[in-house]
Amino acid sequence: MKVLRQYVMLLGCMLPVLTQAASTSDRLDLLERRVGRITELTLQLDEVRRENRELRGQVENLGHEIEQLKRKQRDLYLDIDQRLGGGQGAASPPEVSGAAEAPVVVENPAPRTAAPPSSGGNRKKIEAEYKAAYDLLSPSNKRYEDAAKAFAVFLKKYPQDQLAPNAQYWLGEANYVSQHNAEALQAFEQVVSKHPDSSKAPGALFKIGRLQQAAGNTDAARKSFQRVLKDYPDSPAAGLARQRLGRL
Repeated sequence: MKVLRQYVMLLGCMLPVLTQAASTSDRLDLLERRVGRITELTLQLDEVRRENRELRGQVENLGHEIEQLKRKQRDLYLDIDQRLGGGQGAASPPEVSGAAEAPVVVENPAPRTAAPPSSGGNRKKIEAEYKAAYDLLSPSNKRYEDAAKAFAVFLKKYPQDQLAPNAQYWLGEANYVSQHNAEALQAFEQVVSKHPDSSKAPGALFKIGRLQQAAGNTDAARKSFQRVLKDYPDSPAAGLARQRLGRL
């Protein structure tokens, strides 16, 4: 009996130690689980960050590809406009050969008033300057901003020359494909206001409508397209304007 009491007393003394040991073990186990969870979350966060970096890289690549496509689209647009000539409502500039100017295709059914000859009659020099500016628009050069500057200089020097309507139109085109829309709009408006009987006028008026539509000015665009149909009903630009009106 005495031995039993001593065993019970010994067990009572050891119980707090065992309890403390069990509690410490539990705490260590809980701490390990928490550390493991934190480690797991950290790994997940690293994975999310990696995916975000990859997504940002893909977005940047897509933005670069879109910009390249835009440039190619502008280049293709201008190339088609130059090659097809009157098919877009904007005839190609006259070929320059020798001292004489090749006739400009007249798309406007209204009679065209002949422009006065340039001062001094130096056709070769004038035509050479015009051709140099126009060559900057070629698919092999694509120097659109330089072309715009060259045409602006040409118009300043020869505002009354018979090539002025063409130069004014291509000034607008050079700015158009360079996305200088305000300058393009101004140039096209000059074609329509100063040279309404030019073969370039229907295409310039159509481009005015396109720029107005791109700017969100639907009412003004509709009026421009309707004016193309009214003033230049037989021009290729009239067919394009009719299509645009059907989409507004």
